[in-house]
Amino acid sequence: MRTIRSFIAVNIGLHALRAVAEEQSALRRRAGARGVEVRWVAPQNLHVTLRFLGQVTEPMVAAFQDGLEPALRNVAPFEVTAAGLGVFPDERQPTVVWVGLREDDALGRLHGTVSEVLVGMGFAPDDKPFRSHVTIGRVKSGEVDALAACMAESGERAYGAFTVREIVCYRSDLRPSGADYHMLWRLPLGGRARGARIEEAEPITEREAEDEPLPPDAADGAPDEGETKE
Repeated sequence: MRTIRSFIAVNIGLHALRAVAEEQSALRRRAGARGVEVRWVAPQNLHVTLRFLGQVTEPMVAAFQDGLEPALRNVAPFEVTAAGLGVFPDERQPTVVWVGLREDDALGRLHGTVSEVLVGMGFAPDDKPFRSHVTIGRVKSGEVDALAACMAESGERAYGAFTVREIVCYRSDLRPSGADYHMLWRLPLGGRARGARIEEAEPITEREAEDEPLPPDAADGAPDEGETKE
C-alpha cells in the first residue's frame, strides 16, 4: 500500500509571513558577509509544525482527518505574534535558526489535542516536548559568534500577529533540491471540515497566489525540511 511522508502544521498569516521573509533576507545577507553558511527555508514553506507523521498510508492520513475533526470543534481560533529570533539547540552549537511565537500556550494546547487524538488512534506519542517556533534556516558552517552578531542586529523585532483558524496536513515529497509540500487536507478550529481530498493535494505555494510577492532573495530555492524533518 502506498505511503505518504506527511506532517500536520499551522500556516503563518500573510502579513507576518512577509515580515519574516524580509527579516530572513536581511539576515541572509549579514550571515553571508560574515562567512556563515545557512540553508534558508523558502518563504512559501514557512510554517509551525504540530506533528510530524512520517511515512503513513493514505487511508491513515484520511482517518486522521476524520478523527481530528470532532476534537477541533471545541478549540476556538486564537492569536499568535511572530517575534524575535533564536537557535536550537543552544547558542554554543546552533544548528537551527528560528522565529519565536508569542502566545498563551494555545499552540501547545492545540498540539496536545492533536497528539491525544493521534495516540488514541494508535499513532506513537511525540518523543520530545513541543516548542512553538518557525524554522527559517539550518546552520551549515561558520563562526558561532558571527551568527550571534548577525541575529543581534535584528533585536527583539515583532513581525506581526495572526489568527490561527485551522490546521493543515501536508505531504512532503523529498527531491534533490529539498522538500516540496502539498496540502492534503485542512480542518478549521471550531467548525466543519473543508479542503482538498488526498488525491487532490495542492502545492503549499498556492496560499500565496493572490497576495503580494515575497522577497525574491529570501531563500536559496531549496525548501528546508525543518527541525522535525518534514
